[in-house]
Amino acid sequence: MNNNKNMKQCNVCNKEIAKNAKMCPQCGAKNKKPFYKMKRTYVIIIFVFMFFGIFGSSDNNDSNTVSANSNLEVAVDDTLEEISDTQSETQQEQISYTAYDVSQLIDDLRNNALSATEKYKNQYVELTGDLSVIDASGKYITIEPSNDDFSFESIMCDIKNDEQKSIISSLSKGDTIVVKGKITSIGEVLGYSLDIDEIAKKQ
Repeated sequence: MNNNKNMKQCNVCNKEIAKNAKMCPQCGAKNKKPFYKMKRTYVIIIFVFMFFGIFGSSDNNDSNTVSANSNLEVAVDDTLEEISDTQSETQQEQISYTAYDVSQLIDDLRNNALSATEKYKNQYVELTGDLSVIDASGKYITIEPSNDDFSFESIMCDIKNDEQKSIISSLSKGDTIVVKGKITSIGEVLGYSLDIDEIAKKQ
């Protein structure tokens, strides 16, 4: 074993070399101090830089990821909304409404409820009649035949949105109106039920 404090063994070939030699003259290998023999101060500094480097990068990545995800969600929502609006517009354009006077539907129901059901159920219709009842909670209206003071039958029309409510709130009982929508049910006692698509006062 070498007792000379100025000498050390090469890490590769184990030959004696100067303690401060950076390279072994025998084998040419580099002879750096092992990591665990470095001074404590240098080790602490390295760990501090590594710590802030890792966690700083993680925070930035998390922030960027959240921002990217948020932007992606907004873009997806906007795209889905545009698709929904387009589909709704396309569907409205494709729907063909058959025009009837309210009195015609009521007469058909009086004469033969079964035949009226087969004829009108699930059909898209455009009805002209007089506004009869306006529900206080804004859920429905009823329309009855125009200029028929002796009719007790009417057609119930369900209100679907605030836009329709706004239009109806400007109307008065007895106004002649035009309603477009789908007849959803027909009964001998309860009569017709219709989901409103459009409503307007007849000009």
